Amino acid sequence: MNYRVDEKGKFFTAHVTKLRLPITACIGNWLVEGIIHLKSDNRLKDELNDGETFIAITQARVWAIGTSNPVYEPEVLIVHKNEIVWIFPRESAVPPAEAPAAPDLR
Repeated sequence: MNYRVDEKGKFFTAHVTKLRLPITACIGNWLVEGIIHLKSDNRLKDELNDGETFIAITQARVWAIGTSNPVYEPEVLIVHKNEIVWIFPRESAVPPAEAPAAPDLR
């Protein structure tokens, strides 16, 4: 593999390595679970504040607030960052086989 190392020891390659971060988020009036792909040296906060307008969530499951079954399950969900009400990383390193029911927020 071709790579170079700068004076600070940071590796540069032609392939961008990304880390898979399972998340749960409230986006508008929807609850979303899925995967956000972080650049290897970024935190979730860094990814949200990187100057880009949109962020991709893969393997998404989308619930209307107050429902228990997903309404949508797109492979990729592109979200305008201004619509994110709250977001947090989930504990597990891989997405669960069955996502839990959305909490009842009524």
